[in-house]
Amino acid sequence: MTSVEMQTAVKMGLDKSEALSLPAFQTEELDFWLNDSVERFIKIRYSGNNYLSKSFEQSQKRVEDLRTLIVETRLVPTEDVSPYAKPNSWIVITANLPIDYLIFLNDEVTINFDHSILGTDTTVRTGVTECTTDNYFNKVSDPYSEHVLHLDNARPLRMFSERGIELITDGNYTIRYYYMRYIRKPAVISSTGLVVNCDLPEHTHREIVEMTVNKLIENIESPRYQTHTNELNKIE
Repeated sequence: MTSVEMQTAVKMGLDKSEALSLPAFQTEELDFWLNDSVERFIKIRYSGNNYLSKSFEQSQKRVEDLRTLIVETRLVPTEDVSPYAKPNSWIVITANLPIDYLIFLNDEVTINFDHSILGTDTTVRTGVTECTTDNYFNKVSDPYSEHVLHLDNARPLRMFSERGIELITDGNYTIRYYYMRYIRKPAVISSTGLVVNCDLPEHTHREIVEMTVNKLIENIESPRYQTHTNELNKIE
């Protein structure tokens, strides 16, 4: 659907039109509520809307719902020389993250080191080892931790902080690239001026319209609200 078609569908769902004497939502208001529904739709499809539902990548339907927003980017980390830097750490600072970044999905890195047998400069693309503030000390002190270079491979520790994405090595290799897959911010729907259509997959538009109708019915305190809520809970 185009943004105008989505607005028309919302009006039809509310049984309202400009021809009726009932108060009608303005175009700007409908744009606002459609965008609000898009944001809620993404969060629900990523995490699930109740304890029985499956979250993102646990069912093909949910993957298809968000596939147009999935992006992978390659970033260049720098050696962390700040006063707060951990030993042997590299960082992708927050300011260098993509401006359309919304929800993190997964990541990998390219590490560079001298091959233990051949002695040649070697580059390997590998995963990371998830790490938190709570378990950082245990992991960095463990000689068998995956972040330690062994058999010409290693998975550096990865931590998120206000400063950015920290990557900690054992000092025997460097990090050349950081690859991040994420869900980007959706386009902001607009039906006035420069028209912008919803950029989620076409099959999701009807569900977004129904979410918008549900929210607007709630706002005008209609007795049909509970009926719409029950119907929305069936949507997968």
